[in-house]
Amino acid sequence: MNILQIISKNDKYGAQRIFLDQVRVLHQMGHTVIVVGRGTEGYVAESVRALGVDYHGSPMKGLKDIFSLRQFIKKYNIHIIHTTLDRADYFGVLLSWVTGKPVVSTMMVPRYHIGFRFADRVVVLSNKQRDLLKAKGIKPAKISVIRPGIDVERFSNPDKGKREFWRKKLETDNYTIIFCHIASLIPRKAHAVSIELVAECKKRGEEPLLIIIGDPLHGEYYESLVQKIRDLGLERNVAFTGWTSEVPEILSLSHFTLLPSENEALGIVLMEGMAAGTPVIAREGEGGAELIEEYGRGFLYNPEEGIDVIAENISALRTNRPRYETLSKKCRLIAEEEFSLLKFGNRLAGLYRSIIGKASNRVFKNAEE
Repeated sequence: MNILQIISKNDKYGAQRIFLDQVRVLHQMGHTVIVVGRGTEGYVAESVRALGVDYHGSPMKGLKDIFSLRQFIKKYNIHIIHTTLDRADYFGVLLSWVTGKPVVSTMMVPRYHIGFRFADRVVVLSNKQRDLLKAKGIKPAKISVIRPGIDVERFSNPDKGKREFWRKKLETDNYTIIFCHIASLIPRKAHAVSIELVAECKKRGEEPLLIIIGDPLHGEYYESLVQKIRDLGLERNVAFTGWTSEVPEILSLSHFTLLPSENEALGIVLMEGMAAGTPVIAREGEGGAELIEEYGRGFLYNPEEGIDVIAENISALRTNRPRYETLSKKCRLIAEEEFSLLKFGNRLAGLYRSIIGKASNRVFKNAEE
């Protein structure tokens, strides 16, 4: 198949990581993938080119850009358009209208916009998103739940040299429980909850370490976290690494992966944590909670109950090493069986084929006819 992938932001957040994995696996499967993004430089642009995939920048500002993208449809004989993030979703719908090519939109965050009504199919990452769309009147037949894939091998077998570097840098041998919270430093990611968990574990006699991976390490929110750490006397128990590509190596040193954030579609970092063999902790009612509810490999954080219950469960699990090791192995096994990039790619390709087949019978004509 010839697939046009469009994304409207060029930074390093989770949506872009999922998008790049999507491009990567479809390319590896032998499909022709063309990527259009906003701007000619940046994280997405550079990452796409590194994959050996054609990348083209577009301002995505008006009709001129729509008709420019229309030329890509003709030039590459595109069979289907797949869009990621709001502006790209709207452009994809308009591009579909002027070319007659079907369009799929991926709902990366649990937020509705009207463009989803006009897509041939909306891919969601979790049942939470599916239910939101249904509540907005989107027909269930137009919604497909497809969880993203991850490089399971990379997380299962971290680089030994890089792992040793982080072991020494973070002095992980000095701690009894190590948590990893991977998320951009923005309020909804609820880093304060993870800090409070560390404080509670310390009260219970543990020597915990919280590793926070993410940017930016400046600004009002970051400073509020630093102050909270000082107030709780946790200066030795929390480490900020900033953004790093060596997440698998850090996760391999960790015992639990945390994502107690609000308004979370799924949380791909929880899947990565499971691939690394760590049980996971997510906020009840959020997309990531589905991984725990479905596979039973972690704990749910309920804000009304507070942090005590989670801390008690964690301490009990860590003192029962055989039980922890069994849970860790089951996390890895689930990741191998369910989260691979190939499985993700096959699900997407199957969806594309079903939509292309239906689109060939659509009543409306190509705008050129």
